[in-house]
Amino acid sequence: MKSKFSYLLILSFFISIGVTTLATRKAFSTGHSGQSDYSNHDQLGQRLQNLYNAYPRLVKIESLARTQGNKDIWLLTIGTGDIANKPALAIVGGVEGDHLLGTELAIQFAERLLAGSADQKIRNLLDSVSFYVFPDMSPDAREQYFRTPRYERLGNANPTDLDRDGRIGEDGYDDLNNDGMITMMRIKDPTGEWMIHPDDDRVMVKARTEKGERGQYLLYSEGIDNDKDGQFNEDGEEGVIFNRNFTFKYPAFGRGAGEHAVSEIETRAIADFLFAAKNAFAVISFGPANNLSKPLTYNEREANARIHTGWKQKDININQKVSHIYNQHLGKAAPSFASGSEGDFFQWAYFHYGRFSFSTQGWEVPSPEKSETDAHNSDELKFLRWAEEKQLENVFVPWTPVDHPDFPGRQVEVGGIAPFVMKNPPYRMTDSIAEKHTAFILDVAKLRPQIDIVNLKTERLGRNLTRITLDVINHGSFPTASQTGEQLRWMQKTVMRVNPGNNQTLLSGKPVEVMGAIDGRSSETRSWLIQGSGSVTIRVGAEASGFKEIKIDL
Repeated sequence: MKSKFSYLLILSFFISIGVTTLATRKAFSTGHSGQSDYSNHDQLGQRLQNLYNAYPRLVKIESLARTQGNKDIWLLTIGTGDIANKPALAIVGGVEGDHLLGTELAIQFAERLLAGSADQKIRNLLDSVSFYVFPDMSPDAREQYFRTPRYERLGNANPTDLDRDGRIGEDGYDDLNNDGMITMMRIKDPTGEWMIHPDDDRVMVKARTEKGERGQYLLYSEGIDNDKDGQFNEDGEEGVIFNRNFTFKYPAFGRGAGEHAVSEIETRAIADFLFAAKNAFAVISFGPANNLSKPLTYNEREANARIHTGWKQKDININQKVSHIYNQHLGKAAPSFASGSEGDFFQWAYFHYGRFSFSTQGWEVPSPEKSETDAHNSDELKFLRWAEEKQLENVFVPWTPVDHPDFPGRQVEVGGIAPFVMKNPPYRMTDSIAEKHTAFILDVAKLRPQIDIVNLKTERLGRNLTRITLDVINHGSFPTASQTGEQLRWMQKTVMRVNPGNNQTLLSGKPVEVMGAIDGRSSETRSWLIQGSGSVTIRVGAEASGFKEIKIDL
C-alpha cells in the first residue's frame, strides 16, 4: 500500500478510547484517492486480491458461494495465529443492494487495518483478535448501480414471482425518458394524493387534507403497466432480498422475502459460516438499521417473553457503552436511529445467532448549513438544499413530459431525485466516513472478552494433599457471552477443565465445569483439592473469549 502507519501517529490512537485525532486520521489513509466512484464487483475483487498480495501472512480470501447472478460472496479473514480460537469481530457490508456505502466501509476497514499492520500495536491487536469481513452480501443487486437502467435494486438474481400472479418478471422497469435511470413519474389527476411542494416545484409531497391542501397528482415509479394489473414495476428481474430472508420475524409471503427463510445462496452462505465461527463475539453491519447513534431501549415485557423479541437488560448496557464510543467518533455526523425490520440480518445476528449485533447506515443527508423551514418535512427537499450547498451535480432529473400508453392524452412527466444519491454520499466523501468507522471498530475490538487466570495459590495441607485456588477473570468490557447467547446452543459456554496427572486424584472440585457468562471486568473464584504429586493442567475459556492454560507442579 502507498501509505503506512508511523509509530507516533498510531500511538495517539491507542492511548485511549476517544475521538479520532488528526494524526490518526492521517495514519488511516488507504491510498485510494485516485478512485472516483464506488467499486463494481470485479473492482471489489481486485481490491481484495491486492490486499492478499500485499499481506499474504495476515489475509485469507475465499468465496463462500456464487450467486445465481454468478457473483462471488467474498470473505476476508484477517489475523495471525490460531484464527478460530481467539475472539473475532464480523464486519458485514452490502446488507442492502442500494447501500453502496456499506460495502465501501467494510472494504476500507480491511484496507486501513492492514495498512497499519507494520506497527507493533496494530500487530498486537491482530495477534489477539480475528476479523471476518464480508464486504458485499448483495452483489447481484448492488451491480445495478453499474448497469443500465440504473435503479435502486434490492433483490438478487433468483427469478421470483414478486406479485404472486403465477408469472415471473413480466412487469419490470421501463426507462421512459431514455436517460439511463429509473426515477419517478407524476400524472396530473384531481383524485391523486400528491401535490407539488409549495417551496420547490421539483419536490412532490402528500397533500395534507387536514390543512386544506388538495392532491393534484398520482405518483409512481417510472415505468409501464406491462401486465395491465394496475401496478407499475411490481415484478421485474430482481428476486429475493438478502435483508428480508432471515429467520427472526421472517415476513412470510412478503415481497422479496423468498419462498422460505434462509432460502437464498447469500443468506445460507453467511449463516452457515457464522454458525461454524464459534469465536465471533459481535457483529457490526452496515445497513438501514441503526442502534449505535442512539442505543436500544429496554422493554421488560419483550425481553422476558418466552420467545423474546427485545434485548436483554445486560446486553442493553453493552449496547449503551458501544453507542457512546460510536458517537465519540462520529459526533454530529452520526446518522439517525433506525429500528430493524422483519427478516433482517441485524436482528437475526442478535436473536438467533446470539451475538452482540450493531448496525449503522454510516451516513445520512446532513441538514443544510442554512436550514429553512419546511412545513412538509420533506427528505427530498432537505437533500436538494444540501446538494445545492455542496454544489453536487447530476442528483436531480428535471421533470420531462412523456407520452405514456397507460395514460393517453394526459399530462405525464418523468423526473425526480436520481437513484442512489440520497442513501450514498459522493464517493469523495467516503474516505473521511470510513476513517471514523475504522477507528470505531478498532475500539470495539479492544473491548473484547479476554479470559485469564490470576491469583493462583497452592497450599500444602500435609498427607500429600494440595489445595489449588485461582480467579478466572474477564479483562474485557464485553461479557464472555450475551444474555441471549447463553440461551442459544450456538454460543459456546466458558468451560473449565482440570486434568490431573497419572499419580493424582481429584478429591474436591469439578474436573469439568461449564460456567455461566462472566461479565466484563469481573472474576470468579474456583478451588480444588488434589492428592498426589506431579503436574496438573488447568484450561479455561471459549472460542469467543480465548483460552488460558496453566501448568502447576505439585
